[in-house]
Amino acid sequence: METDISFANTGILTKQEYDEANLVKTARDDGLDRNAFLTLLTTQLQNQNPLDPMKNEQFVAQLAQFSQLEGITNMSTSLSDVADVIRSDRIMTGANLVGKSVFGQTGRITTDGQSASAIEFNLPYGADQVEVGIYDPVSGALMRSMVIGPQSSGTLNIAWDGRKADGAAAQAGSYIVRGNVVVSGKSEAVVPSTYSRVETVSWDALNNDLNLNLAGGAVIPMDQVTRIGQEAGGEPADSSETVNTGE
Repeated sequence: METDISFANTGILTKQEYDEANLVKTARDDGLDRNAFLTLLTTQLQNQNPLDPMKNEQFVAQLAQFSQLEGITNMSTSLSDVADVIRSDRIMTGANLVGKSVFGQTGRITTDGQSASAIEFNLPYGADQVEVGIYDPVSGALMRSMVIGPQSSGTLNIAWDGRKADGAAAQAGSYIVRGNVVVSGKSEAVVPSTYSRVETVSWDALNNDLNLNLAGGAVIPMDQVTRIGQEAGGEPADSSETVNTGE
């Protein structure tokens, strides 16, 4: 005796119903490429009614659609090729910067233990006071602090002589630099612009831009670099306006 089990009212699918449902889902394709379009058009012409063939207007319209699809596909390919060329060109340009110094807001400052290192602040509203701190990259300890008095609007150029607060020369290398600008009694943390050496370059696919990997681990996008090539450090701030403190 055969037992007929029905799941019609239970919401449970039989294996056959489940397979058929998944077959419909996997068979769907929201995209129609040019090859599929041409296949459909050829099949339609082969199977048209000889007594009622496709009208010229319909045939021309479908050919126009095919030509438009072909044009869009070729344009997409061409734009992709142009983007690849631009990316390769930018990477090669960045490769030429390896070993050179670039100027920007990197949060790092480099010293060779001999010459001064330039530090630059952009002060669009002037400042009541500007503070600069040089920190050890490993321990985070404050090595040198400089406090500069009132400044008018414009660019403030100062220099770190590569020495610690006790007057001893810091080892050659890359250090952390931070700044604070006081305007109308309010203090705001800022990142001063400094020179850093480029060690490697890499492509940022997310932002479609070239990144410069600098000494000390800092990374800066190519479009944020304002100068290329080491320059002499800025004029040291007036000693009457500068206070050096240590740890």
